[in-house]
Amino acid sequence: MLVKFNCKNANLWNITIEAMEKKIESRFSRYFDTDDVAVNVKVTEQKLGFKVELTMPYLGQQLRAEVTDKESPLAAFDKGMDVMERQMSKCKTKLKRNKRQVIEVAAAPAEYAEDDTDYEVVRTKNYEMKPMTVQDAILNMEMLGHAFYMFRDADTGSYATVYKRADGAYGLIVPK
Repeated sequence: MLVKFNCKNANLWNITIEAMEKKIESRFSRYFDTDDVAVNVKVTEQKLGFKVELTMPYLGQQLRAEVTDKESPLAAFDKGMDVMERQMSKCKTKLKRNKRQVIEVAAAPAEYAEDDTDYEVVRTKNYEMKPMTVQDAILNMEMLGHAFYMFRDADTGSYATVYKRADGAYGLIVPK
């Protein structure tokens, strides 16, 4: 299991990266068949405590946990691992359930008028965009806790976006 750390001042917090690696391997090794799974760990100090972000792939999904703790980064790390284990269980259950049922997708919303206002981009994210079905994209969106998810449709090869509507249904945006 490959663990990537982004952790400034780790020595000041009495954290040993080796201890975190051992905890990750002992708790997550039973979920993976191979050792080439990459777990990304980011530890940051904030005004009111410590924040730990964990990201890793599981069963074709990208799982993410962001946890804060006032006492220590190690406590936040332990809470983050608990969150990841719950997400793994939820992901496994959803995959089993989705194999048996098909999710209905609502029509795309009407177009809206553009505004001449300049907008500032404050953050850019990059991710691997693998071809997948609409149901897989909805599952990825739900597992990440996002309101929308852009993907490449495995059937058509074109890009599309799924989103969660206010009524709890799902929508699909497909460019012409």
